[in-house]
Formats: sequence, C-alpha cells, structure tokens
Amino acid sequence: MTFLRRMKSFTLFKYLVLPAMLLCAVIKKPAMQWIALLAVLLWIGLIVFEGVFRINQQRKRKSMSRRKPVPPQAPVLDGQSTPRVDQDIQTAQNELFLIRQVNYRITEQLKTSYPLVSWLWLVRPDASQLCQGGRFRIRTYNTDPFNYGEVELSDQGRLTITMLQAVPLKDAVAMELAAKDDLAQEDLLERVDVRTWYRDQGEQVLCQMIDDLNTQGHKKLLIKEDGNVVIDVAGKEQSVDLLKNFPPRIVWEDFCQILREDEITASIQNEGLALSW
Repeated sequence: MTFLRRMKSFTLFKYLVLPAMLLCAVIKKPAMQWIALLAVLLWIGLIVFEGVFRINQQRKRKSMSRRKPVPPQAPVLDGQSTPRVDQDIQTAQNELFLIRQVNYRITEQLKTSYPLVSWLWLVRPDASQLCQGGRFRIRTYNTDPFNYGEVELSDQGRLTITMLQAVPLKDAVAMELAAKDDLAQEDLLERVDVRTWYRDQGEQVLCQMIDDLNTQGHKKLLIKEDGNVVIDVAGKEQSVDLLKNFPPRIVWEDFCQILREDEITASIQNEGLALSW
C-alpha cells in the first residue's frame, strides 16, 4: 500500500491500466478481460484512496496549526524602559560628578588660607542649581575666627568664597566693644566691602591693565596706597593709571587672596601692593 500511495494515478494508468486494455483489445480472451477489469478497479481504488489520504492530511494540518502555541512577544514597555533606566543612571552619575567637582574646588580655595579646613553644605544644592549659579552657604571648621562661608558660583563657572562669622548677639556686642580700641568701625566696613569693590570696579580695570602691560613686555606693577599704579621703566617709576576708591592697606591681605583666585600673584611691600603675572 505504501508503494501504491507513493505512485501517482496517472503513472498507474499509464503503466498498468492502458497496457491491460490494449492486450484485452488485441487478445480477445476472457482471461485478458478480467485482467483489464482488475487493472481498472485498482486504478479507481487508488484514486479514491489518494483523495481520502489528502483530506486526512489537510485535517491533521489544520488541527496542528490550532494546537501550535504562539510564542509570547516581549512587552514593548520592557524594550523601551531599559534604555530609559540606563539614561537615568547616566544622568545621576553626571550630577554626582558635577557636585564632587564643585566640592573639590571649594576645598582647594579654603586650603590656601586654612590648611586644616573641613566643611559641610548647610543645604546641599542639586546639579541644576549649580548649573544656574547662585549663592550657597557652607559650615566651616578650623577656620577661626570664621565659622561659615558664602559660596558664590556664576553661570560661567567662576567660584568665589566669602568667609563669615556667626555668633550669638550678646557675644557680638562684646566683641564689638573689645575691637573698638584696635580697629575703627569704618575699617571693619572696608574689610567686608573689599570683594565688592573688586567685583564692581577693580576687576575689569586691573585685568585690562595687566593685559595691556603684558603685551608690552611688562610682568609686574605696583599699586600705591592712594591707588596710583606705577611700573618700573629703566629704574624709574612711571605712572600708568589711577584706581579710584582703592582699598586701604589694612585689607590688602584679603585683597591678595582674591587676586590669587584669578591667578594673579600679589605681595604686600612697603611701597605698596606688588602684582605680578
């Protein structure tokens, strides 16, 4: 039956039924007629069997297609959430890196004047606040007589620190009375305002003056107490400019620290304040 199933109906008709019918026509005997009849019946049976077999195969294929499990598809949300999670992690790492860099810069500036300094944020800013710039308070230690600092960060990345001293009111009154003999009230105000003078007036004038003198081959200048700026030319002092409202000598130590933040070397001399670059 397997052999007959593999054979096509036309092939069986060609090699079995047709020769039997031809022999039956040539040899007119009853035996040949029976042989031809058997061949025709066999051919018809094969056609019927082949049709039934094909119908059964089609039914099996349909039933298998219905039972075949559909592979689960990965949710679209998972495929989209993985890159988003990676992006959130990268953003958090960048923000942490920015805050640590600002911490290092604050520590470096404080250590120039207070080698044993340590500090903490009063309210720790986030990365977006640091990028926008502003003023932030810190608590400092080993920075006597100061115990606080005001960190000013511009949107261009410039960082300056103003040291502050916070004491109870009754202690502040006692300190003020004790300091009247050593330092006048106007000198105290000038000490606090030296950074304001430099930011509002002196920075632009000094930077422009240093750039001009540097292009002319000069590497230093001297600022006298009256604000007169002189340079040494062939062993003689020559005036180049006059700084208005120049801070008094009593605050030059603070002024030198501010200049060092702008990479300008300053030293206090008997003749005045010497600047070099």
